[in-house]
Amino acid sequence: MTFTYLNQPELFVGVSDENSRCDLCHQQKPCFDAAGFFGEDELTFVCPDCLSNGRLYEWDSYTCQGDVAELKRQLKSLHPALSKAELDDLADQKTLELEKTTPHLVTWQDWEWPCADGDYARFIGYGSKPLYKQLAGGSEAQSLFEKSIYYTLAEETDAEELWEDVPRKRIQDYADSSNYSTLFYVFKSLHSDQIITLWDSD
Repeated sequence: MTFTYLNQPELFVGVSDENSRCDLCHQQKPCFDAAGFFGEDELTFVCPDCLSNGRLYEWDSYTCQGDVAELKRQLKSLHPALSKAELDDLADQKTLELEKTTPHLVTWQDWEWPCADGDYARFIGYGSKPLYKQLAGGSEAQSLFEKSIYYTLAEETDAEELWEDVPRKRIQDYADSSNYSTLFYVFKSLHSDQIITLWDSD
């Protein structure tokens, strides 16, 4: 199962153990739970094939919300020669791909999907001290964590104090994440090694 903006959905989102009727292709197969999708059209189940193939474009339903304002700011900085209309079109294309073809990531609170390097970033897992140590590649894991806090949370977050709440054990999957009342969502740029962290609590 491969999706541009979400790594290993079978671990972090999961599909139904039993076959369910996909609301888009009407076939019985393992599906994602679509009850948490946004939009006017209410869906119950969507299969991975329909989601990855863009079938959601035909519906008033989307799986997440991208940080469009920040995406446009980054694109303008990266492509100063493009007109506003061209930048808006490029941002719209990337946002539609994110919101219409990415599995729904269950979170405690609603927040906008982060951007990096002129694109939306890929969710790679739940934050833990072992994960940050692995990502730091020999560097200081806490320093990486503190620098990775997304700009929307940076001003209101004491990153040094928050590091104490980062789990000491690796969170393996969505089921494992339910054991924690504070979760850290780790994203990686599609175009560099930049790491982004969002966090929320129940």
